[in-house]
Amino acid sequence: MATMAAYAFSRFDFRFKRTIFLIVIASQFIPAAVIVLPYFLMFKQFGLLDTRTALVLVNMSIVLPYAVWMMKGFIDAVPLEIEESAMVDGAHRARVIWEIVVPAALPGIITAAVFSFTLTWNEFLFALIISKQDALTLPIGLIGFRTERGDLWELMAAGGILITAPMFIISLLVQKQFIQSLTAGSVR
Repeated sequence: MATMAAYAFSRFDFRFKRTIFLIVIASQFIPAAVIVLPYFLMFKQFGLLDTRTALVLVNMSIVLPYAVWMMKGFIDAVPLEIEESAMVDGAHRARVIWEIVVPAALPGIITAAVFSFTLTWNEFLFALIISKQDALTLPIGLIGFRTERGDLWELMAAGGILITAPMFIISLLVQKQFIQSLTAGSVR
């Protein structure tokens, strides 16, 4: 979704484009504590409290603007002439996006995906408020190590290490693409 939105902001001219993009960016500056109550009330009204659907919707609303903003810069760096020549040769817009833009912007897309994964994997506040017992995230699961006997620090520490392991492994796997995205455009 973020790739398509970033492509639209990068390539199309439409009414209020700049204003809409600024609103997307400005949504990142709203403190989570301000919007957690409206989310809670909305999910309560729709019967979505303590569901994975609610967590997915919240996490998407958190990371999507960030990913759109990040990927727009990478898509802007893809030369428009390449797309135009493919369209002159008969390729339709979807094929141009899939076969030209996405491969050219892949390091940026991977970087945005890793950052988005990290943000949602570590998200605590919304999961604490929206989920009770059926749709718990791992950071919320660590709270279960607070018992009547006190805090089980050794289990919390072990759980914390297990929670960070997937992020560490993913970072190692995409390290090459991450470095490519950092150096993209530095040498022409």
